This record gives sequence, C-alpha cells and structure tokens, in this order.
Amino acid sequence: MFKVKWLYPLGSVYGLGLFLRNQLYNKGIFHSEKSPVFSVCVGNLALGGTGKTPMTEYLINLYQSNNVKLAVLSRGYKRKTEGFLMANENSNSDDLGDEAFQIHMKFPDVKIFVDEKRVPGVKRIYGENPEIEMVLLDDAFQHREISANRNILITRYDKLYTSDFYIPAGTLRDHIIRADNADVVVVSNCPENLNVSLKNEVTGKLKLKNNQKLFFSGLHYEKAYELFNREQAVEFIECVVVTGIANSDRFINHIEKEYKLKKHFKYADHYNFTSENVNSWLSKISELNEACIITTEKDASRLLKYKDLLKDTLVLVIPIKVHFYGDEKRFDTMCLSWIKKKLE
Repeated sequence: MFKVKWLYPLGSVYGLGLFLRNQLYNKGIFHSEKSPVFSVCVGNLALGGTGKTPMTEYLINLYQSNNVKLAVLSRGYKRKTEGFLMANENSNSDDLGDEAFQIHMKFPDVKIFVDEKRVPGVKRIYGENPEIEMVLLDDAFQHREISANRNILITRYDKLYTSDFYIPAGTLRDHIIRADNADVVVVSNCPENLNVSLKNEVTGKLKLKNNQKLFFSGLHYEKAYELFNREQAVEFIECVVVTGIANSDRFINHIEKEYKLKKHFKYADHYNFTSENVNSWLSKISELNEACIITTEKDASRLLKYKDLLKDTLVLVIPIKVHFYGDEKRFDTMCLSWIKKKLE
C-alpha cells in the first residue's frame, strides 16, 4: 500500500502539520463557520478514488425523488476557471472540473456550483437561491473553514484510513482523528462476497464511536451508453479502454468480463486528454476489427470536446451506481430524517 520507506519521515512531518492545524481549529484559533443553509458533506481522509462522486449522485437521486430543493457545491478540481460559477447549458469540464460537470450532465435540473472557497460559496448560493433547502458539499470534509450539519465519510474497503499513512508515504490528506467528526462512515468498493464475518473485521479496525453509523457499499456497473447519443445502445466485443481515474482496477475487471480488451490507455486521475492522446487511441482502433472505445463517466466528461475527432468512432460510457449491502433502506431513512427534522 505504501511507497518506499524513505518517504515515511516526510509522511510523519505532513501528519504533524495536519495535527497542529486541526488543534488550531479545535481551540478556536482558526474559525469554522456554520453553513447558512442545511448542508451535508460527502468526503474522505484520503486522496481520490474512494467513491465520493457516486455517493453524491446517490444522495441527489434520494433527495430529488423526495422533493427536497437542493444544490451541489464542489471545488471544481482541475478546472481552468476560478471563483464562484453556476453550471449552465454552455458549461464544460474546463469550466467546472470533470466531476462537477459529470454531475451536471446527469442532473441538469439540479443547481450545480463550483467555488474553491466553500463558505462564501454556500453563502452566495443561499443568498441568490433562498428556496434551496439543502446543499450537498462534495469533497469538503478536510476543509474546516465550513462546518456542515452532517458529515458522510467514505473509506475504501481495500484501503481503510486506519491502515493508511500520510502522503507522500500513503494517501491520507487529513489526520485520522478527524474521522471522529463523521456522523456516518461508508465503506466503499466492498467485494461481492462481503459477509458478516468480513463486516465484523472492518468494524473492528475502524473502532467507531457509539453515535456514528457504519454502512457498507459497492459499485454496480450499469448498461453502457454511447457518448454522443445517450439513447443509443450498441454492443461491441473488442474494445480499447481509456481511463484517467484514481483506481481503474475494478473497472478493468468488469470490462474483461464483458468485452475483449485489446488495449488500456491509463492516465493519471483528472488527466486532461489532448488531441494527440485521442489520435493514439484512433490509431489503435484502426488496427482492430469493429472495435470501440470504452471509458468511465468521469473520463467521458473530458472527451466531449473531441466530438469532431471521435465522430466516426463508437465511444461507450459505462455508468456506475452505489448499492448498499442490506442497509439501503436504513441509509435512506437516516438521510431523509436529517432534512425532514430541519424543515419541520
């Protein structure tokens, strides 16, 4: 899990810095401000790949289907803009960042905002949209300037924060003790064979407080759609896969079960694809017989601008959806109770 041993001292220094920073907040020297509107934060302690965006989408579906007027605020990581922006029909991944743009594409009726400064961002959202009843804060757990009403912490089954270490030796970007501030911990990317014994093993490692709720979730791959025509459903066998996500192992395992994978073009998380990259994929496609490109929804948001280059190639996108292991109803009831109590 960890990198070379000589990075451990650097990780320890980073962890000490995190501890001191959190102490300054805990003692009130640094100020945390309450959100002016009811807010739910979805975050983690580690770098990307825990499943924050699928969880945010799950919550959007849940609250939207129960007529909650909500907005989403994201940092807009890797966007080419700055400051406060609201998604609109002309937005793209360069404006919003790939994850916020992905959410906007899937939920065009939901107000999606980006702002690297969460406190003024939430204030402006509520000030300009007083009808909003809830704001979902995507990836804001480590941003202590804002204090959410509820915190959902995501940690991967195969990389629990209790077994991780601080960057650069590990992937932790916040102090482990901060997990105590979570109202809910969701263990993501659980294996299909998850059973009571495995759940108990994880529960013992996390050692949550009595008031904290624990849930186990996995990812379900849904039917592929064509990038430039979402209604089209076409089945190809041979494929070239393109990914620019934190962890592509599970995605590749799924592809290999359903298709004949000929080449995997693997890039860093949030990688900004270039026309040269696209041409290299097309060159590989030309060597194959009736092959397609397959990618993730997050990566697809960064490919839309290459529609002209890809117009003669089938690009399939495979969406993912969060599912809970026997606890979905309990999770939904809990999340809905938060906002219902607030609105009563």
